Amino acid sequence: MSYQVIARKWRPQTFGEVVGQEHVTRTLANAIRANRVAHAYIFSGPRGVGKTTTARILAKALNCVKGPTPDPCNQCDACKEITSGSSLDVMEIDAASNRGIDQVRELREIVRYAPASGRHRVIILDEAHQLTDDAANALLKTLEEPPPGVLFIMATTAPEELPDTIRSRAQSFHFRTLSFAEIISSLERIAKQEGMEIDAGALAVLARAAEGSLRDALSLTEQAVAYCGEHVSDAQVRELLGVVREEVIDEFTALLAAGSSERALALVHQLITEGHNLQHFCREAVRHVRNLLVARISGAESEMIAASKEHRARLGEQAAQFSEEDLTRFFRILLETEYDLRRKPDLQLHLEMGLLRLAGAARLAPLEQVLAGLRGESSAEHNDRPAARSHAAPQSAPLGGGRAALPSRSAEARGADDAVRKTPAAKLAPAVAPQIPIAAPPPSLVARAAGEFSGLEAVQVEAILKAVREQKKMLASLVEHVSRWELSGGEMRVFFPGDRSSLAEMLQARDALDRLRAIASEVLGQPLRVCVKLEAAQAAGAASSTSVRRGRSELRAQFERDPIVRAMLERFGGDIQDVRRRDED
Repeated sequence: MSYQVIARKWRPQTFGEVVGQEHVTRTLANAIRANRVAHAYIFSGPRGVGKTTTARILAKALNCVKGPTPDPCNQCDACKEITSGSSLDVMEIDAASNRGIDQVRELREIVRYAPASGRHRVIILDEAHQLTDDAANALLKTLEEPPPGVLFIMATTAPEELPDTIRSRAQSFHFRTLSFAEIISSLERIAKQEGMEIDAGALAVLARAAEGSLRDALSLTEQAVAYCGEHVSDAQVRELLGVVREEVIDEFTALLAAGSSERALALVHQLITEGHNLQHFCREAVRHVRNLLVARISGAESEMIAASKEHRARLGEQAAQFSEEDLTRFFRILLETEYDLRRKPDLQLHLEMGLLRLAGAARLAPLEQVLAGLRGESSAEHNDRPAARSHAAPQSAPLGGGRAALPSRSAEARGADDAVRKTPAAKLAPAVAPQIPIAAPPPSLVARAAGEFSGLEAVQVEAILKAVREQKKMLASLVEHVSRWELSGGEMRVFFPGDRSSLAEMLQARDALDRLRAIASEVLGQPLRVCVKLEAAQAAGAASSTSVRRGRSELRAQFERDPIVRAMLERFGGDIQDVRRRDED
């Protein structure tokens, strides 16, 4: 007898032997027991997960001499013929090569006849989505009302490509990919029964390479046994499949922890020198970072980690070096790099750029950490504040979401930065000047100004207006429309009528507001902050857009007074361009 490969030799022969598809096998077994078997089924799912195998088992369950039974005996002639593929009552048709209307017409003629020896004639259409539109339409009537004793089973890897008219006439079952643990368990069981000696690390490499397909895992195992002989080792399997050594993955993890661009370039050079496939390495790096992320979130003993038990302890140690945010960022960059390696030329260049991005991302300090260090409180407390978007100078612009990129600085400057981070925010922020008596302007400036005043004398307002007219006529044309002036705690608030919201917005421009602040501070003899507001009574009847702008104006003023925001702007440069609350788009 000719040799039979492992994938065929250990093909499941009963519903109980099918791995990982209990939701399908239990439903079919119950339908057989209750005599409620449908006339058409669609088995969908990725390759090598048991679609055609389950269809054969269903055919045996219906035609077994002890049946219909959910547990076929596999000893009677009907079961043996179906297992060997020689049964006249079970037809497996490759729809990829028999996809035309002529083949479907022949099939319709065949199913008109009664089964040759069994109870049911079972038609298994493999890759059913390959049928042409005409062939699918020709099959509709027969599929909906087949002759007695005829069962259609359509297996496909792309169920969405099947016409809706076919899907509506059949019961659909989706076969899932197998987990890493399920594949490992099956390989261990089969290796033991075959008398093969396979290292745990080799099994893990084979299971990861199979990507959820048990048939692929068995085929790779067959190939590994032929290459390695009686003992299958981890190193030999990695060499066979082109998978990089564990030492290379460890070096990759180390460069992430160190944020070393030099080690990133050296690693790419090493991969090319040793003849590794750069795409394979990138896929291995993606799997490794995914394992690190799962270990960081769920612990090193989580069943979701695609690694052997012996390797999980080391994964836990490596994952402890990174935060969830770090690993999520690494994962995203690696996925983008893998896409570039698959779609674009010059693989070395794209992998180098990807690893350099990873090294740079590892050096970024979390924005929450910087804020918490400046404020002297936990980042959780900082999250309760409204969100502000600060546009800083190009050299300090964030390079990644949620991170502040710190430019290269001297050791003395970095030491000063550390001192700043350790200094309480109250010492960093300029103290608010207490309210002090304001000297009256010279008698020559005393005049009655329009509007109302709180904390200010009319002569003081007139002095500010006179200085504005002398220095900035355009600014004076805006300030003259102010209806009310207030001064309290080192902050001067100017109010506009509700129908003058456009003028208030113009005054809020950075240059105009800075100029007014400088003039008022000089006239009144104390450092001031200036806040532009709309009159509440008149603003109530304004349009909703005006209300939004007023709210943002008040929020902006709040941020300008915030010590931590001031400290951030002094440290990184830039200015506040826009301020929004968390619930706004």
